[in-house]
Amino acid sequence: MVSVSVVIPVFNRAHSIGRAIESALQQQGSIRSVNVVVVNDGSSDDLKGALAPYGDRVRLLEHQTNLGAAAARNTGVAAARDELIAFLDSDDVWLPGKLDTQVAVMQRRGWRASCTACWLHRDGRAPVISPRYREGPLTLDHLVWGCFVSPGSTLVFDRALADEVGPLYADLSRLEDWDWLLRYCRRYPLGFVADPFARVAASSFTDTEKLLAAIVLIRERHLKHLPQPLRRHFAAALDMEKAAALYRAGGRLSVVVPLLSSLMRVPVGHQGAAAILRNRLG
Repeated sequence: MVSVSVVIPVFNRAHSIGRAIESALQQQGSIRSVNVVVVNDGSSDDLKGALAPYGDRVRLLEHQTNLGAAAARNTGVAAARDELIAFLDSDDVWLPGKLDTQVAVMQRRGWRASCTACWLHRDGRAPVISPRYREGPLTLDHLVWGCFVSPGSTLVFDRALADEVGPLYADLSRLEDWDWLLRYCRRYPLGFVADPFARVAASSFTDTEKLLAAIVLIRERHLKHLPQPLRRHFAAALDMEKAAALYRAGGRLSVVVPLLSSLMRVPVGHQGAAAILRNRLG
């Protein structure tokens, strides 16, 4: 039996965080203890009022100003004292049995970190399972194609990895979870549980300039460390991210060059590439 610290960053979501907290506290099962750490990232709404019903079952940490999700998660991880750490976003929820199942699989297979599939809710459409992928270990060969799992609400990892892999990079306002997984997968495989154990609201991030800047930083930090042909695959994934960002911003013509550049590098039948394309087109 193990104990788990659940880190929930929050910024102006007092209206939704209760559902996230309840879904975490109900995970006890065969887990020794579930300890919820909420990091208030400079919210201006009544978060303390929303947390009042939980009393000492929830630990609250505070940033005086909004520093971003990466910094908030880092604060929560630094305060965690349990063997395992789990991430959960304040507008998402876990389904019953999530921690029991995921931790049991991790222990059985010797995984130091893992994610599960989720039910992805997007723009009022019917939820879909994301990603549709076989259960098992994901390696750097898979993760260079992008963050097609949902670590913000499904990642569970050994606390010692916080020191070994390092923190999330707070200068990344987007893609910080992909960056961390790339660093992690240089050392170990990432376990993947194919059953959906969370309900995840699709991101509505619209700051194209920040996303494009994050793509540049990710390229600079990782491309030189990758062996061939993974550099080619990583470059294809970055071009796909760029094309998707430009498309969402309404720049339809500007999408053509990065999209074609990406598709020209995609090997036929590659599972990781196919998972990313499904996520982008779904």
